[in-house]
Amino acid sequence: MKISEAWLREWVDPGMSTSELVHTLTMAGLEVDGVAPAAPEFSGVLVGQIEAVEPHPDAEKLRVCSVTDGLSNFQVVCGAPNAAVGMKIPFAKVGAELSARDAGAEALKIKKAKLRGVESFGMLCGASELGLEDVVDGLLELPADAPVGDDFRDYLNLDDAVIEVDLTPNRGDCLSVLGVAREVGVLARKPLTPPKLPTVPAKIDTTVAVSLHAADYCPRYAGRVICGIDNTVASPFWLREKLRRAGLRSIDPVVDITNYVMLELGQPMHAFDLDKIAGDIVVRTANAGEKIVLLDGSELALQEGFLLIADQQQPLALAGIMGGASSAVSAETKHILLESAYFA
Repeated sequence: MKISEAWLREWVDPGMSTSELVHTLTMAGLEVDGVAPAAPEFSGVLVGQIEAVEPHPDAEKLRVCSVTDGLSNFQVVCGAPNAAVGMKIPFAKVGAELSARDAGAEALKIKKAKLRGVESFGMLCGASELGLEDVVDGLLELPADAPVGDDFRDYLNLDDAVIEVDLTPNRGDCLSVLGVAREVGVLARKPLTPPKLPTVPAKIDTTVAVSLHAADYCPRYAGRVICGIDNTVASPFWLREKLRRAGLRSIDPVVDITNYVMLELGQPMHAFDLDKIAGDIVVRTANAGEKIVLLDGSELALQEGFLLIADQQQPLALAGIMGGASSAVSAETKHILLESAYFA
C-alpha cells in the first residue's frame, strides 16, 4: 500500500522525521518496502495567471499569452488549446529547470526563446511536463484561489514522500490513511487530528428503499441519493494528486470521490447511476442461472449463495467486489445512489 507522508501527517503529527517514521512502522510490523519522492525534481515554477491571449501572427496552432507572476508580466508563446484569460497555471520562468522525461537525460532549463518570430519568456506547463500525470491534455488549470506568485512545489506540497508499506493479511485495519495514522498515534503517543468536516444536510426528498434479505452477510447497508451532478468535469487537482500518490489514476469525479474515501477512511463505497435502477435495492444471494456483466466487461455466471446488490429486475453488483455494467456511472450520469455497506 502506498501512502503519502503529508496526507498521513494531516491525521497525526508523530514528531519524528521521515526516516524515524519509517523505522517505527517497520519495527511495529508494518514493514516499509520503500520511500520515493512524490514528484520529480523541478525548480523555478510559480503559480501564474494568464492576463491576455492573442493569436500568433505566423502560426495557426500557437498563441501569445501575457502571464503575470503577481509582480511582472511576461510574454509567453504557448501551443496549448485550453489557454484562456484568467486561467491560473504552473508558470516556468526563464531559468527554471524541469526534470528530464527520459532516464539519464539532462534537466530541461527554460531559456528565453523565439518561436516563429515571437519572443517567449518562459513556459506554461501541463501536468505531464512536470511529471505529475502521463496524460497530455493541455495546461494544468489550477483552482481560482491559487495564490499567484507562490512557488508551485510549495503550493501543492510536492516535497512529500510516498511510503510503501507491505501489509500482512492480518492488518487490514491499516489499509487506509486513518488506519496507519491510528497505529502511528499509538506508537508515538500522539493524538489523532482528523479533519473537521461539516455535516451536509439533505436538500432533496428522493430516497431508494433497501431490503436486506441476507443480513448475515450484510448487517448494514446505507445509501444516499445525490441529484444534479456533472460527471464530465475534472476532479480538483488536489484530489487527483492524492490519488496519484496512492498509485491510482483519476477516472471521473464520482469514482475519484469513492476511491478517495476508501483510501482515507478504509470504507469501500460504490455509486450506481440512479436512472438505471429499477425500483428498490435488494441485498440478496444469487439464484441459480443468474448472470452479471461486470464493469470490466466480463460476464460472470453466478453460483447460488453469491452475495449481490440487485434491483427489482437484475443483479447490479457483486457485493463488495465489483459493480455491474448495467448500472455504471458515465459522463451522462446526472443522479446517483451512493452505497456504503458492511459486508461480513
